[in-house]
Amino acid sequence: MIIPEDSDFHERDTTDRTWAETTVLLFSVPEAGIIGNAYVLARPNLGVATSAVIIAQGFCRQPFEVDFTDPQVHQPCPDNFSNYTLPSGLSVEVTKPPVDYHFTYEHALGAASFDLTFTGLSQPFDIHDKNQNPLLADQMFDSLGDQWKNGHFELLGHVQGELQLRGKTYKIDSFEGMDHSWGPRLEEGRRALSWMPIAFGEDLGMHIVTALDIVDGRVVYGDLRFGHVVDHGEVYGLVEARIEADHVDLIGVRNHVYARDVRGKEYDFYGTSLGGHPYHQFNPCSVAYQSLFRYDLNGRIGHGVGTDVYGLDFLADRMSRHGRQRGGTR
Repeated sequence: MIIPEDSDFHERDTTDRTWAETTVLLFSVPEAGIIGNAYVLARPNLGVATSAVIIAQGFCRQPFEVDFTDPQVHQPCPDNFSNYTLPSGLSVEVTKPPVDYHFTYEHALGAASFDLTFTGLSQPFDIHDKNQNPLLADQMFDSLGDQWKNGHFELLGHVQGELQLRGKTYKIDSFEGMDHSWGPRLEEGRRALSWMPIAFGEDLGMHIVTALDIVDGRVVYGDLRFGHVVDHGEVYGLVEARIEADHVDLIGVRNHVYARDVRGKEYDFYGTSLGGHPYHQFNPCSVAYQSLFRYDLNGRIGHGVGTDVYGLDFLADRMSRHGRQRGGTR
């Protein structure tokens, strides 16, 4: 069970150099095809933090097409994780722990800024709580990596505010996902997974995490690792989910989502991408391919930024010349 104190730094072995805590926020402007991310990875035992902001409009098949990117590594680690400002210009305040947040950002050269509130739609989903996660007994967190093996919660929320991007101003009013992780964390780049928040408004949304692979050059979504539905503020764990999708250069362009929760309630709907891009800058050992999908659930329209996260070694094993020559079987 997630408690308010989980929004801040956790007790830890102060000699463990691998200890990390992360916070990620997504935001979007569906009518403009804009996706935004604010990501912080703090290593308090080392005294450093990474701040990464990326904003992209439409389809960007190459990193140089992305509208704005500001990855700042070796920032001084803040002394707390609930109300801080980094030299990068990114500030995070947990206004109602652990569900409500205030994010602001001001680029040093004025290329982008935002002022955003995140209001949680429910209590956070604790992936290690058997009362919330019905698949916990079947989980193999080793297959997902140590960033999931330790403390981790997921949260759907309403993001509101304003974005300024290279001289243009956009209103933000979207429903997105965020999360917070903590624990020992190596950066190995040997795994892949799909992280997919979907929301149809304040009363209905879901979050799905599945295994991910590339087989004969095609992206394949595997078994549900964990997930949940938020229905009028109540959290219901998922027991089944299937995703099929079409991609261009690993960027999702269409998908079909099926999910079933612990109540037996089923959801079956299709999505069409409004934009997507590769996101190389948040972690040197990984790349995320993100797409902003427009979903239609029996005539009800929703949106969500699907994020397929690949370790670079995972991709090399399957798609590089040497990886293909050896069969990419690791």
